[in-house]
Amino acid sequence: MNKRCLHSAGSARQKGFTLVMGMIMLVLLTLMAVAAFHLGANQTIIVANAQHKNEGVDAAQQAIDTVINSSNFTQNPAAAIAIGNCSDGGANKMCVDSNGDGANDFTVTLTPAPACVAAAPIPAANLDFAKADDLACATETQQAFGVSGATVTGDSLCANSTWEVNAQAVDSATNTAVNVTQGVAVRIAATDMTTNCP
Repeated sequence: MNKRCLHSAGSARQKGFTLVMGMIMLVLLTLMAVAAFHLGANQTIIVANAQHKNEGVDAAQQAIDTVINSSNFTQNPAAAIAIGNCSDGGANKMCVDSNGDGANDFTVTLTPAPACVAAAPIPAANLDFAKADDLACATETQQAFGVSGATVTGDSLCANSTWEVNAQAVDSATNTAVNVTQGVAVRIAATDMTTNCP
């Protein structure tokens, strides 16, 4: 056999091997492109879910802020939001437009109603009668003795209380829910302590 025939047969095998390797590389590149596309799509979904959850938390926080800025929740926790802005009305319910398009995106419900978790009367000795808020807590006897150097004893007319406010924001489109719980310290009348802080 001459060298020329051997060289042609080896060259043909080499061209076939190059073709097979080229096809394998093309398949690998295609798989990498598809994987990158799916990874990018999954990342977009994850970011959208995180943004949506943050909008729900913001809606729940808006309702909690409304409750905290109202003194009604310490006197009537079942109607902390007395009249909701939702179409079906109802107490302790608030609708929130999170994207500013005029349509309510979340329905926030205070569930359960705000609850007092702890309360204690404020000792009169801890009051500063130079402050109007503290002076309002003093009894008539304590006010009479509210002069420099006088000794004040007993409890005042006020109490320190700690409340827990729970809000659940439900998305109107997907019906998914986000729960937010916040604690708040509030000075209340000592008489309300027995009624609302058992």
